[in-house]
Amino acid sequence: MSNRIFPDSPGPRRRLPLRRCSFRFIGRPESVKEARDWMSRKLAFADAPEETAENTLLLLSELAANNVQHAPTVGAGRGDFSIRAFFFHGWLRVEVLDAYKRPPTFRIAAPDTYAEGGRGLLLVNAIASRWGRFQSPRGPGMFFELRWNVPEPLAPVVPLPRKSR
Repeated sequence: MSNRIFPDSPGPRRRLPLRRCSFRFIGRPESVKEARDWMSRKLAFADAPEETAENTLLLLSELAANNVQHAPTVGAGRGDFSIRAFFFHGWLRVEVLDAYKRPPTFRIAAPDTYAEGGRGLLLVNAIASRWGRFQSPRGPGMFFELRWNVPEPLAPVVPLPRKSR
């Protein structure tokens, strides 16, 4: 079958690099796994290194679980959350936003060594290249960034000369 518009069109189209993506999840415990599965597909599409992908999924699980578990349920809605991921050359940024624009709150781990909560952000701090709170038009949220070593581009990017008037 020929293409009448482009009769000599080359083979299949080249896959463009993934730049950013986002998705909203319902605030229930099962959504943390759904968020991990969604992010896993995006990381595979973006060809992220294996170690970076594993760390991303771990940190995403922590921030998403915090949002679901600690979201106030009285009069403020469920713990629904949105994830936005930005892919760059050699690094990525993942943002977790509360769907109801509630600011994140920090909890301190209990001094008891067997306490089960309050250590997630210590894990984020230990693994992420950079992390913290942010404010956007969509509301407040938490983010983390991961960087990895990538080979330099084959050819340097040179800006085009400006046209003189």
